Amino acid sequence: MGYYCGWDGGGSKTEVLCCDASGQETGRAVFGPLNINGAPRERVRQTIADAVAYMASMPGGLADCVRLVIGAAGVSNVEIYSFIEEHVRAEGYAGALLIVGDQEIALAGAVEGPGAVLIAGTGAICCGYDGKEKHTRVGGCGHLIDDGGSGYAIGRDILSAVARGEDGRAEATCLRKMVFERLGISQVSGIVTWLYNGTTGKKEIAAFAPLLLEALKMGDAAAERIAVCAAQELAALAAAAWKNLGLEEGELALTGSVLAHYEVIREQVKAILAEDFPQMRIISPRGSAAEGAVRLAMQKR
Repeated sequence: MGYYCGWDGGGSKTEVLCCDASGQETGRAVFGPLNINGAPRERVRQTIADAVAYMASMPGGLADCVRLVIGAAGVSNVEIYSFIEEHVRAEGYAGALLIVGDQEIALAGAVEGPGAVLIAGTGAICCGYDGKEKHTRVGGCGHLIDDGGSGYAIGRDILSAVARGEDGRAEATCLRKMVFERLGISQVSGIVTWLYNGTTGKKEIAAFAPLLLEALKMGDAAAERIAVCAAQELAALAAAAWKNLGLEEGELALTGSVLAHYEVIREQVKAILAEDFPQMRIISPRGSAAEGAVRLAMQKR
């Protein structure tokens, strides 16, 4: 009968899931990163080799895989797409192969029927499907011009609030002490030096986001504004996706570290959307992205 396989390729780990024709899990394993923008290419090659070897260990081996679907970030870039495809083939997999964006497998796993998935982690994006043939993608254009409501944006806004409070453009914030302690500095110029030292990237800036929760507990006004802004940005992503699809009802799954761990932001997002889209059913994802990859593999005929 054969089996179907899905990979959820991330920046730190790749989950591989195999299921039989009835959808029953036959194997699951976790390997290294699959994002060549965030990991050395040799590590990604090893991840691919390990994942294909795991598939080969399934009953029937590689030849018995009906279809493999790989979801990974950045595959709209031809170079990244080709890199993954080339090395999957080089490891001996010759069967049906579909490589898609990680947001597509997240959507396939998160909802049933018409709906969308709102993802807010280091970045932010919303993807949806009208249940027939129309798909939409809102946001996800990267931290330089987009990603409002993401961990990166929250971290950036925290640093901005400290700088603005220091020179009198805004009120003082308890975030100042937290940031200074984290960086081991005594003045704002230390933030500037750290930001532009050539090694600081979006992940390092996003790492400041958890300070927001501490500041919110202290009733900090700057932190409250940052939280409200993040919620509005994320709600706008979902609202645009809903309108693009022409949906009145359906499921919206909320996922990603910001929506999972920042309750105040999550609840504000839900409140904004409930007012504008009363028939939208806001849920936790029904399944994982790896499960979504397998679902896509089983749907493609």
